[in-house]
Amino acid sequence: MAKKIKVSAPGKIILSGEHAVVYGYPEVLSAIDKRLFVEIEESKAGLSVFPSEGRSYVEHALETVKTKLEVGKLDNLKVVVSSEIPIGCGLGSSAAFAVAITTAFFEFLKLPRNLKKINEIAYGIEKKQHNNPSGGDNTISTYGGFLLYRKETEMFKVFSSLKTRVFPSLFLINSGKPIETTGEMVDRVRRFYLRSPLKVEKTFKEVEQVTRGFLKFLSKEESNLGELVKTNEELLERLGVVSKKTMRLIRKVEKIGGFAKISGAGGVKENSGIMIAYHADPEKLISFAEKERLDMFRVKLGEKGVRIEQNAC
Repeated sequence: MAKKIKVSAPGKIILSGEHAVVYGYPEVLSAIDKRLFVEIEESKAGLSVFPSEGRSYVEHALETVKTKLEVGKLDNLKVVVSSEIPIGCGLGSSAAFAVAITTAFFEFLKLPRNLKKINEIAYGIEKKQHNNPSGGDNTISTYGGFLLYRKETEMFKVFSSLKTRVFPSLFLINSGKPIETTGEMVDRVRRFYLRSPLKVEKTFKEVEQVTRGFLKFLSKEESNLGELVKTNEELLERLGVVSKKTMRLIRKVEKIGGFAKISGAGGVKENSGIMIAYHADPEKLISFAEKERLDMFRVKLGEKGVRIEQNAC
C-alpha cells in the first residue's frame, strides 16, 4: 500500500501590528477556523501537482525541504492542495501551505515532528514568495492559538502563546483580492519609511500601543475592542496601505455603530483584502452585509495549529 499523508494548517488574522512587525515591532495574531490541506502520496509517474497552477510553488517547497533536511530524492509524488482560505486576501494562505507541506514531508519521511524546525523551513519557503516576510504568518499557522510575535532580526524571532478570554464574535469581510502582492505592499511602506522616517516611526510606535491594548483586552484588562480596531485602522490608513474604496466601506460600517480594519498587507489600487469587522449587535452587521451584498462570514479565533489529518502507510 502506497504511503498517503494528509496535513492541514490554519489561516490567520492579524489583530494588530501589520507592517510595523517588519521593523521589529510586536504584532498579535490569531489562527482561524479556515484551513489549507496538503495531501501527498507515492507515485510511479514523477511529480504531479493538483491543481496544476501550483506546481512551481510545490517544486520550490520540495527543494527547500530537501536542502534543509539534507535528504535525497522526493520526486515520485502526487501532491494535492485544497483550501478553505481565500487566496491573496491577507489570511495567510501561502504560509498555511508552507507549514502544511513541510509537516507532510516530515510525516512522509517518518521524522520526529519538530514544530520549531517545521516553522523554520516554512519561513524559508515563505521568503521565496514574499521576499521579506516577518515570519509571523508561518509561526501562527504552525503553533495555532493567539500569539504575540516580534522579529528582532532575520536570525532572532521571539513569540509567546497567549491565554485569552472567550473572544467576541468577529466577522471577516472580503473587500476583494488586492492587485498588489504582499511583497509590493511591504516595499511601498519601505519607500515611505525612507522618505519620512520620523513620521513612519511615530506611526509604528502608535501601532505598538494599540498592540499592547489588544494584549490587555485578551487578558481582560481592557474592554473596548471596537476602539482598538478603529484606532488600528486609522494608523494603517496613515501608512498608506488602504484603498479609498475600502476606506469608504469601513466608514459605512462605522456609521452603523460597528468597527472594521484591514488584516494583512492591504492594497491601494482597488481592493485591500480581508477586513475584520465587529459590532456589539452582530445582527446589525449581518443586515448591513446583506444590504450591501458583501462577502462576509463569521470566524472563530484561537484555532489549533498544524495537524495530521491522515497518515496511512
